[in-house]
Amino acid sequence: MIIIQFLLGASLASFFNLVALRDARGESIVRPRSHCDTCQMQLAAFDLIPVLSYIILIGKCRYCKSSLSATFFFNELMLGIALASLNIQHTNFPFMLSLIMMAFLSSFDLVQKQVPTWGILGLFCICLLLIAHPLTQIGPAFVIYLVVQLINQKKHWVGAGDLDIYFCLWLISSVLFLLWTTFIACIAALVYLIVAPWPKDSKIPFVPFISVGYFVTFQFQSVLLPLIS
Repeated sequence: MIIIQFLLGASLASFFNLVALRDARGESIVRPRSHCDTCQMQLAAFDLIPVLSYIILIGKCRYCKSSLSATFFFNELMLGIALASLNIQHTNFPFMLSLIMMAFLSSFDLVQKQVPTWGILGLFCICLLLIAHPLTQIGPAFVIYLVVQLINQKKHWVGAGDLDIYFCLWLISSVLFLLWTTFIACIAALVYLIVAPWPKDSKIPFVPFISVGYFVTFQFQSVLLPLIS
């Protein structure tokens, strides 16, 4: 089951990468068939196996030897590991859906440096299934969220989509949970910036790191949350 769950996660991430990339180009997700962006050669089925093909090909196109996106590879690897580490019998289904949706939004953030509104709405609907706060708290929290969004539109501290995601995640968790999520996300982002070159436009796709923080905090919340409380 661990292998099956890993392949499922990696395959989903591979599909999400495809959707985000073709949406940015205005192309159909069905046609044309998968091909190398450099030499335009149509890729065979064994060139498209998530994670494994990248490793076998040493990160290069089999035809023209141009470099393949390491970002997509790590996206597939991370979601594969995340799903493989879950105990399906004891993990609630809405959480798994929220994790998959976060991976989907991560692909868009990596490719387009923004997330689609309909993707945020999808995450919001999933979070409503797990909502952990009474209406008396949701109302004031929504007002605070709107105020922060208005301030952020002028100051541009973070992406507007990041704030949307944080509000959705707050619905199913707590402020303490989000503090740990943010802390781990920032650590992951710093590691990324040490390894990877600084983006030319100085825009860092933060949703993938929020996803990492969200997953790690959820998996180790019994240990992490008492450290602050």
